[in-house]
Formats: sequence, C-alpha cells, structure tokens
Amino acid sequence: MNRDIVVFSGIDGCGKSTQIERLTNYFDLNNTKYKILWVRPGSTPIFLFIKSVARTLFKSLPKGGRSDKREALLKRSKIGKIWFYLSFIELLYIFKIKPPLLTLFGYKLIFDRHILDSIIDYEIMLDKSLFNTRFVQYLLRSNKNIIKIYLDIPIKDSIYRCERKWEPFPDTEQEKVVRFKLYNDYIGSLDYVKIDGQNTPESIQDSIFKLIE
Repeated sequence: MNRDIVVFSGIDGCGKSTQIERLTNYFDLNNTKYKILWVRPGSTPIFLFIKSVARTLFKSLPKGGRSDKREALLKRSKIGKIWFYLSFIELLYIFKIKPPLLTLFGYKLIFDRHILDSIIDYEIMLDKSLFNTRFVQYLLRSNKNIIKIYLDIPIKDSIYRCERKWEPFPDTEQEKVVRFKLYNDYIGSLDYVKIDGQNTPESIQDSIFKLIE
C-alpha cells in the first residue's frame, strides 16, 4: 500500500463498517500495523469524559442521548458554542496532528468518518453552517498520503439497512435527507472516490483494494 491513510465516508448503512473490517483483515494477513480512528464531534473518549464531569457538577444539564432539551442547548445557547469550540479543537488534533505522528511510527490509519463527515455533523446538529468556504476548503485539502472513499447509497437503502442493524448515533429520516444532500453538495468538488454502495461487498472490496495496492 503506497498511501498510509484510508478514509471512509457516507450516510448510515452505506457499508463503512463492512469494508473497514475487510481492510483490517487484509492488513492482518500482511502483518501490517494499523489503527482505526472513529470520529464524531463531541463523542471521543476525552470529550465523553468532559461531558460526564460536567453533568456531575451541573445537574441541570441533560443526560446523554437525544432530547428536546439537549437540542435546544446545542442550537440556541452559549453552551452550544462552548461545545462546538472545544470539540472542534480536539478534532483538529485528531485530523491534522495525530495522523503524521502515527504514520511516522509505521502505522496505517483507517478513518471511520473524517473531516467532511464532522463538518456535516456540525451543520446538522447546530442547524447552521459554521465555516466559510475558504476554511472548509483548507480543512478538506488532502495530501498524496490519503485515499478518501465515499460509499454512495440512496436514502431508502440507508433506512432499510439501519432498521436491521444497530447504529450508535442514528440520524432521523429528515437528517438523512439533509446529510445526503450535504454530502453530494461537497463530494463533487473534492478528491473523494465515489463507489456505489449498492454493489456487493466483494465488488466494493475489489474496488477499494485496487486503490490502495
């Protein structure tokens, strides 16, 4: 594999987990060191710890998981702004600083969701765009060491598949529609390789392995 970082993006149920598992099996067979990085704003181990401490200190904060109170805090309060800035700083570390350090020590990296996915998360969770165009382009700018894969499936397939599997942070049907539109708004101008997620897992795997070998 000539490049050290593989990124998987796409709506729920598109097949990211399946292809990541197949890729890790490939690395295992070839005795390749690797790390899987799953990233979602505000849901990293460090940030979950911070939220746990905050809920202990401030009993008025909503519990984890979705609720009207949580949505209101994120979208219409200073707490939402603090959450955004803290989580975004951590994401910059994960996406911009951590990968060069790990690859320096010989690791291949597999990202289950990446910068684009996080930007879309922010737009959905906070119900607005927080980034100007130039800054988005800077964040999404890749180097030759990264392969970015977008697994594309229709919304109806996402709904069908998600009804039959567990998702840690499932989108509502309305959010799926918004997320799907945002992906397609961004993907066309970025250096993502779009693969049809309706193909068989074996066919998708073959397409991915051709990219990385």
